[in-house]
Amino acid sequence: MRAIILAAGLGTRLRPLTHTTPKPLLPLHQRPLIDYAILLLKKYGITDIIINTHHLASQITKTLGDGQQYGVHLSYSYEEDVLGTGGGIKKCEAFFQGDPFIAINSDILIDIDLKTLMDFHHKQASWATMVVRTHPYPSDPGPLTPIWTRGTRVLKIGGHSQEADCHLFTGLHILDPKILQTVPQNTFSSIIDTGYQEALKKKLPLSAFKHSNLWMDVGTLEQYEQANKDLSSGKVRLGFLD
Repeated sequence: MRAIILAAGLGTRLRPLTHTTPKPLLPLHQRPLIDYAILLLKKYGITDIIINTHHLASQITKTLGDGQQYGVHLSYSYEEDVLGTGGGIKKCEAFFQGDPFIAINSDILIDIDLKTLMDFHHKQASWATMVVRTHPYPSDPGPLTPIWTRGTRVLKIGGHSQEADCHLFTGLHILDPKILQTVPQNTFSSIIDTGYQEALKKKLPLSAFKHSNLWMDVGTLEQYEQANKDLSSGKVRLGFLD
């Protein structure tokens, strides 16, 4: 299985740090933030990885190189204009060679058994599997888009539901290339809106893999500072680094 690390964002929530350093390269406990995604993938034998870039892209390619330092093969997809998660993944469609692939945000920390996740996805035979966790505010989700599930099925994304369990998306998923059929080429879009919502309208199967172990969003200044503290103090340990 191949993977894409989504790293083309502007990092606006982490300004002023990202004025001069792209978010994926911000130091997190003595290593660039994006290293955690690369090393997680490497741990489970996923070594063909593409990274989409935009903001301060040359810094990313110069720092990470071809991936030899990690024992992986890194490719890059430069976006002259930001394409979002939908357009960014669509631009890399040929890289996946028609097979299911992993997509992971570069600004999360997650300790997960990817083999179990991959096995789950294959057994579900879904168009995509979203890794989700219990939503902290199910009665009032606010800006954290709710993923409504029943069992292992995603029933609805956004809005409200009285008949399903409320989860939030972690930023890690496995996609079948078929999900990209409705995603426009060379256009900014969200994979949630142009891929998943379209699949749900057609009643195509989307799965939810429920994750209760370590997950941290590192996309804001407060979250970034907390993650640094937790890793430095040993409060948070990532099993795939052992």
